[in-house]
Amino acid sequence: MGEPDLINFLIIIIKPKKMSNKKFYTTLALFLCLGLAGFAQQTIEVPTTSGSYAGGVGPSVAPVGPIALMRDNSNNNNFTAASGASLTNITMSLANQQYTGLPYSNISTGLVFGAQPTTASGSTIQGVDPGNFFDNLGSFAVSPGGPTDNMFTAASTFAGGTGIVSGATFGGAEANGAVFLFTAAQPQYAAGSVNNTATRFYYGDVVINFNRNIRNPILHVAGLGGSYRYFPITGTDINNPAQWLSTYFSTELEIVGFTGAKLSGNSDFLVSGNAITNGAAAPSGASVATVGTLFNEIGAASGSVRINAITNTLRLRVYLRGSNASQFAWSAIGAPGVGQQVFGGTRNPFPGDIWSVSVSAALDELIPLAATGVNLTAALNGNDVQLKWKTETEANTSYFEIERSTDGRNFTSIGNKNAAGYSTTTVNYDMVDANMNVSAYYYRLKLVDIDGRFTYSNIATVRKSNVKSVKLFPNPASSQVNLEFSNTKGNYVVGVYNQAGQEVFTQKATITYGVQYITINRNALASGSYIVRVRNAENSEVVFAEKMILQ
Repeated sequence: MGEPDLINFLIIIIKPKKMSNKKFYTTLALFLCLGLAGFAQQTIEVPTTSGSYAGGVGPSVAPVGPIALMRDNSNNNNFTAASGASLTNITMSLANQQYTGLPYSNISTGLVFGAQPTTASGSTIQGVDPGNFFDNLGSFAVSPGGPTDNMFTAASTFAGGTGIVSGATFGGAEANGAVFLFTAAQPQYAAGSVNNTATRFYYGDVVINFNRNIRNPILHVAGLGGSYRYFPITGTDINNPAQWLSTYFSTELEIVGFTGAKLSGNSDFLVSGNAITNGAAAPSGASVATVGTLFNEIGAASGSVRINAITNTLRLRVYLRGSNASQFAWSAIGAPGVGQQVFGGTRNPFPGDIWSVSVSAALDELIPLAATGVNLTAALNGNDVQLKWKTETEANTSYFEIERSTDGRNFTSIGNKNAAGYSTTTVNYDMVDANMNVSAYYYRLKLVDIDGRFTYSNIATVRKSNVKSVKLFPNPASSQVNLEFSNTKGNYVVGVYNQAGQEVFTQKATITYGVQYITINRNALASGSYIVRVRNAENSEVVFAEKMILQ
């Protein structure tokens, strides 16, 4: 079989139904050069697949997420759910807001999720219009000027401009998702700030939290840049772009604590050290040219950056800069007229910059998660306490620190046990705490990873006395509380009551051992005070009642 026949054969066999010809031939070329192993490079990405995140509309300053990242198994965005070692999610939040208490109808801060500028119509107090805070990476109002697939790169091992589907060509399950933000320019108009390239105003931070550490995560930024135009009352030809007046501005970013390297992007997308800036002299809303429309809106910066770090948190400082090309400062007073002007009233149209952020990473750049399935037990053997625990899986674990308490709250270390480090099967551990000399001990494990992170296990309790009792701990609690039944065999009903005396939780408990524990999960219970009552199931006698505080 000759080389042309081989290529045709590969086209017939492996070309995905929805992959564009351009993307397919790029992938095919990589396949022929790198072989099957290179072609099968796997990543984890933000999808817009139904169910990954419900999304919504803003404006909002509430955290967005958690968003579950999905596996892109063949570099064509045929997403599958992540699980086990690849389980990864992100949450985005806003911090250090510099513009607060703004006097507008539905926006009080300069940086929000899910908003878009208003148009110059109506006479009410201006404010932003609602916008999606989760959508396709390429979903922008300027069409067909949104960012295109070749501006993004899924992982630093990929050829530039591959692995991400922006949604500009086709969407649905194949498109990558992004969180959308809005940087309000209106506060600069209200403050009388000068609009030129020399001006740059700090707005606050966008914080991206991962549930795990990632080596060299990839940051995707789309649509840095905006403009506002209006047709002056003195104009005579609304179809003549030269008779309109324009102002320009752009969001720019700084990566806190790390540097970045540009993997791909349009010519306006500039990366230098920790700075992500827009090189357009006249920023606007389109990442590609919109020739053929009244205005060529090109001037938005879009692209991908490799973050040079191992981290579970990215913090981006957000700035808004002006432009020397601006013909007026940020906004303009509306007046009766034509085009973008007001009919029958006056207002200041509310301008700002819509932009979006997404992330991805190669699977082999994910730092393994901690041990799972940890279950600690404690049993009295003579005067010694036998401690046993197991893990179902381990990854990146360093050691277990065994901690002991006499009150269930204040713990001290009594020893360490080396961990397996990495395991996909059950591993059993044990330790003896000799010469118990008090009536009760509480034990827990501190699970320490190689990178220094740690979590705690369940609390196991052992008692020397034969006194019948029911105890509640910890109290106050944040997620769950435990009821300890000592020498109280029988059938019971556990009830939780709010301050109005209404039962908000009930559970049956059959006690068959000398010491046994029942867990009350918080679930949807609000913070506050509750009463926990334990009744004998045979005669309804209340054998225990105590106030419980949820923080």
